[in-house]
Amino acid sequence: MLVSSFARKLPFALVLACFHVVSAQEPVINGTVPGAVAPGTSLPLQINGGNLAVAKKLWLSFPGEAVLAEGIDKNGENPGQVTYRVTVPPNTPCGIHAMRVVTDKGVSPLRFLFVDDLPSIASVGSNVQQATAQAVSIPTAIDGTVAGLSWQYFKFPVQAGQRLSIEVVARRIGSSLDPMIRLLDIKGRELAYNDDTPGLNSDSSLVYTFKDAGEYILELRDIKYGAGTYRLRIGDFPVATVAYPLAIQRGTAAGVTLAGFGVDGLAPIVHSVAPDYASEWANVSLKRPNGASGYSTVEVVSTPQFLEQEPNNNPDQANRVELSHDINGRLDVPGDVDRFIFTAKKDQTVSFFGITRQQGSPTDLNFKILNKDGGQLAAAEDNGTSEGSLSFKFPADGDYVLFVEDLNHRGGSEHAYRIAVTMSPPQYSLAASLDTFSIPAGGSVMATVTTVRTGYAGPIELSATNLPAGVTTSKSVIGVGRNDAVITLQATPEFAPGELYQIKIIGTAKIGEADLTVPAEIGGVLKARNNAMRWSPNNLNRYVAAASAPAPGFSWRVEPSTAVFGKDLSTKVKLIATRAAGFEEGVIVAIAPPQNGLPAGVTIALKNVDKGQTEAELVISANNQAPLGEFTAGLTGTLKQGDKTVVQGLALRLNLAAPMTIKLDPATGKIAKGGELVVKAIVDRNPAFMGPVTVTLQNLPAGITAAPATIAADQTAVDVKLTAAADAATANVNNVTAKADAMAGAAKLEATSAAIVLAVD
Repeated sequence: MLVSSFARKLPFALVLACFHVVSAQEPVINGTVPGAVAPGTSLPLQINGGNLAVAKKLWLSFPGEAVLAEGIDKNGENPGQVTYRVTVPPNTPCGIHAMRVVTDKGVSPLRFLFVDDLPSIASVGSNVQQATAQAVSIPTAIDGTVAGLSWQYFKFPVQAGQRLSIEVVARRIGSSLDPMIRLLDIKGRELAYNDDTPGLNSDSSLVYTFKDAGEYILELRDIKYGAGTYRLRIGDFPVATVAYPLAIQRGTAAGVTLAGFGVDGLAPIVHSVAPDYASEWANVSLKRPNGASGYSTVEVVSTPQFLEQEPNNNPDQANRVELSHDINGRLDVPGDVDRFIFTAKKDQTVSFFGITRQQGSPTDLNFKILNKDGGQLAAAEDNGTSEGSLSFKFPADGDYVLFVEDLNHRGGSEHAYRIAVTMSPPQYSLAASLDTFSIPAGGSVMATVTTVRTGYAGPIELSATNLPAGVTTSKSVIGVGRNDAVITLQATPEFAPGELYQIKIIGTAKIGEADLTVPAEIGGVLKARNNAMRWSPNNLNRYVAAASAPAPGFSWRVEPSTAVFGKDLSTKVKLIATRAAGFEEGVIVAIAPPQNGLPAGVTIALKNVDKGQTEAELVISANNQAPLGEFTAGLTGTLKQGDKTVVQGLALRLNLAAPMTIKLDPATGKIAKGGELVVKAIVDRNPAFMGPVTVTLQNLPAGITAAPATIAADQTAVDVKLTAAADAATANVNNVTAKADAMAGAAKLEATSAAIVLAVD
């Protein structure tokens, strides 16, 4: 099995609407008090939200422990609030992590949780003027909310020559706040200003050295005077945009540092990755002595990583690198360029993928392939928000140069990059429309999986990994010519509540001789839920949470599970509903998605499951323009009983096959002049076609005749008698075929067999 780490670098399609209706009973997290947890501490974490009663578990994306806090009256029973005592291991990297709450009603959507070694305090909220600035001690991190058409002020003392980093974490954790900060002296005169820090996804930061001791004021507001929450960090720490190198190979160790602002004086840490490390990402954080931490993530990959060695600006300084290695580098100063030389073989095709902004570097990469004389052979093309890529077939054996620069000739510590190199087959990426599956016991949940194809146009089989006992997934496929399909997860009635399971939705495609497996990402879901954040945290983009939810008012299935038909053919399937007591109303059946939910030329004559009934029959038809192949159709069933609405999804496999195939059994394959030969014509009908078939032999040699024969509707074969004239010419022909003709209503059906050899002697 070949697992691609490059598919995620392809542009994402817009995540289609989710056809699972989120139950009003599923838990939701709106925020926490405090706004972060610290490494090496154990503290109560108050979680505010909705439907949090009967909380069973707090899941954390880092290896901490969480138990219901003691000494709080009716803790775990309040639907709007629950408090857990969270214990954070001392070696937990600082940065953006995540949490979810599990109740007996399901699992909450993912919520970001900050791990920070700065002490947390809350904004008083009344600090909306310079005169009422909130006095804070340094170092600190302040959690608060800026109201619309307002701002907040903070006052703190510094020593002469003291350097402070100031960082607002807002857009990176899904806040609607687009922060702007101003550093003022005590008289209100502006010393420094920042709106968007490159690499921080619209968040703001400053690194400032104070000439004079005294008190200073920080102003914080939304750039458009909007509202939103924030975490304001003030202290001695690196403002990191990206880790360097950007990736580490499994089974190796690498010295990791941070790129960004105020990163001078950082000692790299040695980060080791075990050969069996399961995740694709690792959080890293570094700090100066007596300071606080900066943070980022590195990708964990299977390919070797090469680190740039300066100087390599000029052609004679190019770093020699193996073509099978990814390249990590930094454009240290404005106008910096990097060159890498490698050896390639004639007709070797190699793909190069640029990686910067999706991991926090502000660099807009411009890279190209040069020949040994410096002539340009190929250049990367930007693709949406990606850093561009290029695939190149080398014209001859020899040395070639990869030339790298920032498109606008910028440079600095923060301008780190990685170029992933692969001798890759055509690629595709996948995106799921849900990050949370609260699966009703005995019921199902439906989501849409969308693909962006780059070169590969064939079918993509969908499945899920790490499924808990009692949960299965539909046999869904993104068919040829399609870019999406629905997938359902079904649970048995015994699927117990209270546990969370981390699963992956994956696609598998046969490309050449290899199975290319790609995980579906949920970044689009996280972005949409978190105020259209520019980049969702890479380390949280691939795992979907699953938990048990209460049994639905009905469940259903389809028989057969695969509908086999084809061009100009129709078939029938039966919907079978199992109702819970008290749910007798009709089940309204619809296509999902309602637009473009079926392959071109395919229609389904929908019928509802009537009130009190348990079955409905659907007719599925295809016209003569419908494609052949396997596809998935999504159906939703909606039952409204009083004030309760139950929606269940169903994935129906469609197999559009030829109406029939025919083959010839030529017996000896020899016929004597003046003699006879009986060959058998055998038809294999599509299950949607059961009519008679007329068989005609074609390309018979001169002097050989055979009357058309008919295979009856209840038969699969017929004997066809060939007669040779006495004066038939001696021949040995190899293209005798059988043509099958039939009718399906007014439509003509036909098929032709493979050729056989016929000898006349």
